[in-house]
Amino acid sequence: MLEVLRKEIKYIIPIERFLVLEKKLNLMMEKDNYGDDGKYTVRTQYFDSINDQDLFDNLHGVEEKRKIRVRIYSPDAKTAKLEYKCKTNIDGRKTSLIISRAEAIEMEKGCFDFLINREENLAKQLYVKIIQNAYRPKTIVEYNRMAFAYPVSDLRITFDTSLRGTVDPYGLFNEKLASIPLLNEDLGVLEIKYTGFIPSPFRHLVEEIDTISEGISKYSLSRLLI
Repeated sequence: MLEVLRKEIKYIIPIERFLVLEKKLNLMMEKDNYGDDGKYTVRTQYFDSINDQDLFDNLHGVEEKRKIRVRIYSPDAKTAKLEYKCKTNIDGRKTSLIISRAEAIEMEKGCFDFLINREENLAKQLYVKIIQNAYRPKTIVEYNRMAFAYPVSDLRITFDTSLRGTVDPYGLFNEKLASIPLLNEDLGVLEIKYTGFIPSPFRHLVEEIDTISEGISKYSLSRLLI
């Protein structure tokens, strides 16, 4: 089981603006080791309760928000990440398990019994939550990501473009998804993720864009626009 505790700030910005910022990031940070030159595709299947409690908590500004999701980086993936994410304001806690492709497909079908046999406490916690609240797939979101990393404060800066969401929440491993854009094609989502504090060399970068901070949720965008 992997656990990540960090702060997250999100912005919707024009791609043109990011291209200017990218030149600075290339001088100050390393490209993420994952993917090709820091670039990769993310595909996430979101689950929610029978009454869409997680969606409405986010829309109504409830202080603590939760998401259950399954994430892959290629339709050919043999494994997936089952993630449970809790966020209070900008403070986030994400715990995850690696599950097999077959187990991810079982979850898509509404079968979760394999979680009972896992040793991790997270697996049992998720099983109870999923069964008690009748969680099922609600949408799939896919986007292209460029990621930068900096060792101090475990700083990561990512920029997501071509955000798309599906009407049909099934088919996580399909080669192609029937999806529609969630943002105008000239916009993207910039995320700044860190532990404790933003290192001083990057504070001025945050100040430059801080006036347009957004409480954006890709899950909510997909559910509302589709």
